[in-house]
Amino acid sequence: MKRLFLFAAYDRDGTVDDTLTYYLGELSRLGDLVVVMDNDTTDNELAKIKSIPNVLYAAATRHGEYDFGSYKRAYQYARDNKILENYDWVYLVNDSVLGPLYDISPILKDLESRGVDFTGMVSNSDEIIPLHIQSWFVGISQKIFQSNFFDDFMNDIKRQDDKDNIVLKYEIRLSRIIIQRGYKSYAYSDSRCNDAGFIIYANPLETLKKGIPFIKKASLGRIKGTQYLIPYAQNTDFLNAVFANANRYNITLDNSPRRFDYKKCFRFTFLSIPLCTIYHQNLRSVQNYKAYIFDKIPVLKISFRKAENI
Repeated sequence: MKRLFLFAAYDRDGTVDDTLTYYLGELSRLGDLVVVMDNDTTDNELAKIKSIPNVLYAAATRHGEYDFGSYKRAYQYARDNKILENYDWVYLVNDSVLGPLYDISPILKDLESRGVDFTGMVSNSDEIIPLHIQSWFVGISQKIFQSNFFDDFMNDIKRQDDKDNIVLKYEIRLSRIIIQRGYKSYAYSDSRCNDAGFIIYANPLETLKKGIPFIKKASLGRIKGTQYLIPYAQNTDFLNAVFANANRYNITLDNSPRRFDYKKCFRFTFLSIPLCTIYHQNLRSVQNYKAYIFDKIPVLKISFRKAENI
């Protein structure tokens, strides 16, 4: 399979972080790359990207259209230079995650062998938000990326004042217009973790346990230390870059608040024996409760969605 990665990146300081060059380097072993950053930077910084093998084009200019604005510019470069037809798959990928912690070539081969035309790492849905593939890693077959409707979608991407509108108009809508046209979809998380769309933000170590080799940057502060990533990391030197990235963004790893952990909210005991214990977890869009017998045996889990937080 020939792959083209359209990579969207952003750095508030206008630097090319070591975690970014690591990610791009890993992808460069799997296909070609077009990289667009939504920030200004120096020629010396941009040269770090251009020196990576199989990077066809790299640009860094503040456009304010977030990741989808970078996807649009990368796609237009590939289309206008008539290279799209050279590839079987185009992937929309961004740097909102850290990783991969290990080789993802088996994952891509699995995704591409499913007989679908639309795929990715993590899918998400609930009672309000329809099924969609999270836009930080989306795979699109040639049938779709050479279609008129996909070209129209990409060219229509515009700056939005509300970041939620980006999610609704572009991330979720992209999945919907593809699925509604009869294309089949599949996400790597479907066979591994039903709650991956929430867990990837709430519990990064659980995400790694489920076999998804990425950490959302927004969840990095929920890891007590990079040493907990060692069992999952194929290249432990990469963890130094993760730690440096956390320091640059003032993210505390060692004593970070664990507001997404389960906390005990009820216990019934008899002769000091915990017969029934209930734990509560408060997520952005869901409340979870787990019940245990003798504080060891799980017997029940109940979830309540919080529609007002969507």
